[in-house]
Amino acid sequence: MNIKSIIFSDKNNTSFDRIESVISKAFNAVTENSKYRPSVFSTVQSGLPEIAQSLKENDIIIVFSDDKMYHDAKRNICKAFKFDMIHNDAVLEKLSEMENHERYMIHALMPKNATPFTLSDGLFPGFAIRSKSQCIFFLPFSEDRTFVTIKKYVFPYITRVYGATLPSFNDYETAYAASVLEEQLINAGVQIAVANTAASKYIAHAGKQIECFNDFVSYAPFDEKRANDEAKRFSAVKAAEYYECQFGAAIIEGDKDEFGNYTATITISNRKTAKIRTLSSIQDENHNDFMTTVVTEFFLMLAQELMETPLMSADEIKKHISPSPVISKANIVLYAILFATAFFLTYVASTFSNLAFFS
Repeated sequence: MNIKSIIFSDKNNTSFDRIESVISKAFNAVTENSKYRPSVFSTVQSGLPEIAQSLKENDIIIVFSDDKMYHDAKRNICKAFKFDMIHNDAVLEKLSEMENHERYMIHALMPKNATPFTLSDGLFPGFAIRSKSQCIFFLPFSEDRTFVTIKKYVFPYITRVYGATLPSFNDYETAYAASVLEEQLINAGVQIAVANTAASKYIAHAGKQIECFNDFVSYAPFDEKRANDEAKRFSAVKAAEYYECQFGAAIIEGDKDEFGNYTATITISNRKTAKIRTLSSIQDENHNDFMTTVVTEFFLMLAQELMETPLMSADEIKKHISPSPVISKANIVLYAILFATAFFLTYVASTFSNLAFFS
């Protein structure tokens, strides 16, 4: 099947590169068009001719839009292809759970015969509309919605309608971060010690996308029974100490938060400082999907640390592991005073003892 993607978004969006890269790798694996690459437009009007042309050459057209252009893009696409728009009942039902839901009615507008892709809050829902063998998808382009919508709705829809055998989308979510980390591992050429927590299996799985991963990453012992706040803070440091290397890292899963979301804490240490970040899952995200997101962030944080931190020599690393005792002038004076005091008290006690003996 031939697939074409069109993105309406500002490229300055901080999440743009990551989302676009994952989309490209994922859909390139299922399309017959080996030159698959999304076309990007900063305005809706400039991208409409591309959509019309793409329909002549492809089975599936996937249109992504960021939040700023979402409703404008949806309205213009429906107008261009003369789709009748209605308020979808399934989306309205989700929106009704929100306070002042009347304000969000525009989110429920979509083509009359569309199949809605609704997330828990009902906002920015994607949809698919099919005519004979062709299908147009309209999807959100944002960090907290794109991947969830594709995994939950789009891949299953393509499998069901086109009979395609699709790979696990999770394998592509870390693709961009893995490529970034691989470059930094090769450039730095240093060992990374990772605390062998329960989350390490997700790190190891994602690390298969990096050819040199096992050359630079080793796993240090970690006691899961001590996964308290103190253990979380020092997990990366302890891992680095175990292998006597500069960089240590860890992912420790926590209890669910007050909203029932999964949580995990990432720690990256470079001996002198440590960076800690705690993540929570988003709506509609299961545990495996959440851990994929966590490992993606873990790879990006580790890559940034390798890029920004000056490398230590072996002697410097040992100095940070077992620092030499330093005796300052103030300590010398203090020790002298304590010694003199102890000597004086001993002398006085001895004098009184002798007096008592002779009396």
